[in-house]
Parts: sequence; C-alpha cells; structure tokens
Amino acid sequence: MAPTICCKCDKEIDDQAICSSGKSYHPEHFTCTECEKPIGMVEFKLLKNELVCSECFLKKHASRCYACGSLILERAIAAVGRKWHEECFKCVGCCQNLLTSTFFEVNGYLFCKDDFREAFSSRCAGCGEPIDKKAIVALNTKWHPRCFECFNCGERIATDNFNIEDGNPFCLKCSGEPTRNQITN
Repeated sequence: MAPTICCKCDKEIDDQAICSSGKSYHPEHFTCTECEKPIGMVEFKLLKNELVCSECFLKKHASRCYACGSLILERAIAAVGRKWHEECFKCVGCCQNLLTSTFFEVNGYLFCKDDFREAFSSRCAGCGEPIDKKAIVALNTKWHPRCFECFNCGERIATDNFNIEDGNPFCLKCSGEPTRNQITN
C-alpha cells in the first residue's frame, strides 16, 4: 500500500491523518489558509480548493446585505447587482416586501410600483396627481387630458386654440380672440 502524503508539505504521514475532500493532511497542517489557525473540529469551507475556517469565510468572503449591512448567512436575494436578506428586500416607501412584486431601483433604493409612481412620475399641473399615460404639454407643464380645462368655465380645452391670462388657460368663449398656443400630446 502506498504511503499517505500530506497535501500541504508533501511529506509522508506516519501517525494520524486528517482526510477532507479527497486530500490528506498532517493534523498540524489542517489549517485555515487565511489565518493559519488549526481547523480541528470547527466548521470550515473549501474555497477554490483551499481550507477556510468559518470565521475567516464570514469576515472576508460572505456577502453583506445592501440594506442593513449585516452578513447574509441564509438565502440571499440577488437583484440589480446587489444582495439582500429576504426580509430586507422591501420598498423604501411603504416597507412592502418585494419578493413577489414588480419593483424599481433608483440609486440603490427599491420601490414598489405605487411608491415609484408617486415619487417619480410627472405631475399634472391641474390636479397634482401622477401622470401615467398620455399627457398634454402646455404652458411649459404637463396635464392629464381631462384636466386641461378653461380656468374660468371649466370646459376641457382639446385644441391648440386657447388664451393664457395670468399663466392660466382660457377657452376662446371666455377670453376673446385666439392666440396661437401649442399643445403637445
């Protein structure tokens, strides 16, 4: 029978040998490649075929949660180039967990669909609500089509013939001669 050779020092092992992942070691050579402490009976990881004790693995190689900064010891959520604990993967606005929801990321912050809309959508100059779809651009602002109305009578203005008085739109019935203004859809 061929002698057992220590994979760290390439010398024959006479007495006790520690075997791990198909390799044999003298007990004194069964050490962490990072800190050189004996591994003995503690938990360890094989990292690129090298022995690493759990403590070094956690300090140097374990992922940290992008939200809370703590080590991720269980399952991690990987999204937009970062990792999170499952419980930390939530909307910055309402704290809703986003594991099964549509989400948006802005500068590292996660948003649910509703909070993203609330925070980043253009606002209607008439009602102040977010504009999701079609908008009218007039008076250098955006409007819901239903909100672009005469300041005096409240009638919707659907053409580009309207007048502006004190920064407000007026229909032709309420303001006289038309001034050519531009509406963009």
